[in-house]
Amino acid sequence: VPTGRSGWIRLGGGRTATWHDHRLAPPQVGTPGPAGMFTIPVTIDGKAALIDGTFVRVARPSPWPWLVGALAVVGGIAAAMRRHGVRATLTVGLGVAGGVAGLVAVTTFAVRDAPTGGVAWLQVVTALAIAAVLVVVLVRLEGRRRVHAAGVIGGIAAAASLSSLSVFWHGAVVSALPGDAARAACGLALLLGAAAAGLSFLPDFDEPVRRVAR
Repeated sequence: VPTGRSGWIRLGGGRTATWHDHRLAPPQVGTPGPAGMFTIPVTIDGKAALIDGTFVRVARPSPWPWLVGALAVVGGIAAAMRRHGVRATLTVGLGVAGGVAGLVAVTTFAVRDAPTGGVAWLQVVTALAIAAVLVVVLVRLEGRRRVHAAGVIGGIAAAASLSSLSVFWHGAVVSALPGDAARAACGLALLLGAAAAGLSFLPDFDEPVRRVAR
């Protein structure tokens, strides 16, 4: 790290140095493609050198494939709901699938998007611990309680995905998975999780209607 008096202080070994440099700010506007160049003079072992490169602006992804996919998922869920006697199973399945997608989304971003450039282990461990607790709760419960637990899992997954929705209008996605895979995980966590949360609190139309004789 640099200091005001003695220059640089060595904090560790290795052959790689990382720092934040305001001269690397890319242009704010422009069309996709090369957007400018940068050159930073440095001194290595007493010899002058240059760190140079080119800014490349990535085009935003088209929203239409994702909107069509979302409509297809919603349509499939609506069609499954019309079948009698499957709502409980459908809700649990959606909650589990949404929870898995949410866990994948959180993990893939945490592995590549830490402020220090490394892995955000706290987020990864926290997400895995919460997932393990929710799985145990889901397995131990039965009947309507299991359905409500699946809805809670889905709601958590949907809420966690909201902070990552910007991947659908940013061309570059910082994640361990390819950009489209990260977008798919985020979208599935939102759609499936929200559907599970909503279904879990609807009237239980799987049960027979009881009629009271007058």
